Amino acid sequence: MERTPVIMIFDIGRTNKKMLVFDRDYQVLRSEFFDLPQTVDAGGYLTEDLDALTARIWQELRQVLDDDAFELRALNVTTYGATIVNTDDQGRPVHPVLDYLRPLDPLIQQRFDVLHDTNGNAYAESASPELGNLNTGMQLFALKQADDPVFQRIRHSTWLPQYLSSRFTGRLFSEYTSIGCHTMCWDFRNMDYHAWTKNEGIAGLFPPIRPAAEPVTIDIDGRRIVAGIGMHDSSSALLPYLRSMTEPFMLLSTGSWNICMNPFNDAPLTADELAQDCLCYLTYEGRPVKSSRLNAGFQHAEAVASLSRRFGNPKDFYLGLGWDPFMADRVTATLSHDGSPDPSGECSTPSEAYYAFLARLVATQSEKIRLVASSHVQQLFIDGGFSRNVIFMELLRRELPSLRIAAAEVGQATALGAAMVLHEHWNEKPLRKDLVRFL
Repeated sequence: MERTPVIMIFDIGRTNKKMLVFDRDYQVLRSEFFDLPQTVDAGGYLTEDLDALTARIWQELRQVLDDDAFELRALNVTTYGATIVNTDDQGRPVHPVLDYLRPLDPLIQQRFDVLHDTNGNAYAESASPELGNLNTGMQLFALKQADDPVFQRIRHSTWLPQYLSSRFTGRLFSEYTSIGCHTMCWDFRNMDYHAWTKNEGIAGLFPPIRPAAEPVTIDIDGRRIVAGIGMHDSSSALLPYLRSMTEPFMLLSTGSWNICMNPFNDAPLTADELAQDCLCYLTYEGRPVKSSRLNAGFQHAEAVASLSRRFGNPKDFYLGLGWDPFMADRVTATLSHDGSPDPSGECSTPSEAYYAFLARLVATQSEKIRLVASSHVQQLFIDGGFSRNVIFMELLRRELPSLRIAAAEVGQATALGAAMVLHEHWNEKPLRKDLVRFL
C-alpha cells in the first residue's frame, strides 16, 4: 500500500491539547484530543507538567511513525503563550514552568519600574501592556530579584513552543512569534531585545533566533523528517490568512477575547494605544502586528445568562435571533455618546434587550478596531464565534461602513498555520489558496 505523505502538528492549548495529521492538501486525516495531569509550581499553583506532555507527544509521534498508511515528512508544534521554560546546561528544566495566572508581587513590579521604566516608555517600546506574569520577561526579572538560587542554574530561557520542538531536534532556539507575544522582552522600535533585558543579563539566556519558516532536519529511526521550531498559537492562526490573501486586511479573531490584528500597520505603539489595551505581536517573519483586545466573549456570556434569568428564556433563544434592521435602528438610537445603553432601560422584550446589549458591545468593538486600523487596509475578516452571529455582523457593518467586512473560517486554523509555515520544506504541491472559507 502506498503511504500518504503527511505533516504532524501538535496544537497545545492551556486546557485543550490535540494532535493532527494533514495531507498535502491540508485535509485532516487523523486527530487525537487529550488531557494531561498538571503539576504545581513553586508557589503551589497548578501548571503544565512538561514531563507528561513530552511523553504524550512522543507517544503520538510513535503511533504515526508506525502507521503504514502515513509517510511522515514533517512535524511542528504550536502552543499557548506567556510560558517560558528555564533549562540547565543539559537542557533540563530547572523548575516547573510558572503559571502565568499567578499574581506578580507588586514590589517586584515597583522595582522594575524604578530600575527600567523611569521615563515611562518601557511598556510602549516593548508593545506590552502591564500584565504581571503574562509578561514572561517579568517572570525572569522576578526570579533574579528574589535572589532565587534557581536563577543561578538557568543557562537558557526558551518559550514553550521552542522547548517542545527541542525535544525532537535536540536544539534550542528563540522565535519571533513567541518573543513578540507581550513578553516585554522585544523592543519594537529597534527590532531587537529591549535594553532592560540586556542590562539585567537576561537577553543572554535566550537561544539564537531562528525564523519559524526555517526548520531543522532530524533523523528518527533512519527517517529524515523536517521539524519546525514551534510557533505561538495566535500568530499561527493568523498565518493562513497571510499566506492566502492578496490584499491587505485586518483580522478580528473572536472568542472569549476578541483580538483585532492588523499585520499591515507597522506604526509604533503609542502610550495612548497601550493604555487602551493595544499591543503588538510579531509575524513568523518578524514583522509587527498591531492589535487590540476586548473581552467580548466573556461579556456576551454574562449578558445572555442575565437576560435568560430576567426574561425566563433559554440561552439558545438569543443565539437564534435573526437580523431586524428596524429593531437595530430603535436600540442604536438610545445609545449614549460613550456607547453605554440608555440607563432608563426601557427594553421590554428579550429580543430588544439582546439587541441593545449587542449595540453597546459592537460600539466598543468598533473603537477597538479603529485603534489599529490604517487607511490602506479596506478589508476586515471576522472568524470565531461572533462570525456566526448575524446581529453582531450587521451592526459592525453599520459602525464601520468604509470597511468590507466578511465572516471567514479556517478549519483548525492554529494547527494549519503551523503546518503551512513549513509548506515549501515538505510539500511539493502548490499551496492551496482556498483554505480560508467565507461564510
